[in-house]
Amino acid sequence: MIRTLIARLGRDCRGAAAVELALIAPMVSVLVFSAIDLGSAYAQKLDLEQAAGRAAELATAPGTVSGTYANLRQEVIAAYGRTYRAANVDNWLECNGVRASSWTAICPAGQQISRYVSVAISAEYVPHFGYGGLLHGGGENGGFITTGDAVVRIQ
Repeated sequence: MIRTLIARLGRDCRGAAAVELALIAPMVSVLVFSAIDLGSAYAQKLDLEQAAGRAAELATAPGTVSGTYANLRQEVIAAYGRTYRAANVDNWLECNGVRASSWTAICPAGQQISRYVSVAISAEYVPHFGYGGLLHGGGENGGFITTGDAVVRIQ
């Protein structure tokens, strides 16, 4: 009797699809949730890049910046409009491609003069899903640091 029951069970295909679904559903769910998180992180990265680009464009607009370009820091923060980790503005002079000691330095005669302004902003991206504690970034809340930056040549 038990032999016939085991033999019949081996030939029975009812419920096979449910078992396969139960095995594959967790993996498909992780893939879907990961795609959502990666898409959200990339969207944040694009927002940071757009904010930095906007501030860099303001560096080239006449009459909108001070001599040190320090006001661009507030512009990039306002353009991003969310919690940020750091926002930096750097301006420098290059003489023949070599960075000079100060922005106001004078290049020797015959050298190519290049002035640049760089704007960078970073923010922490915390994934929407916990993944059982498997993912930990370098941020304060265990998130990942995303950065947007832009450089524009002024002269």
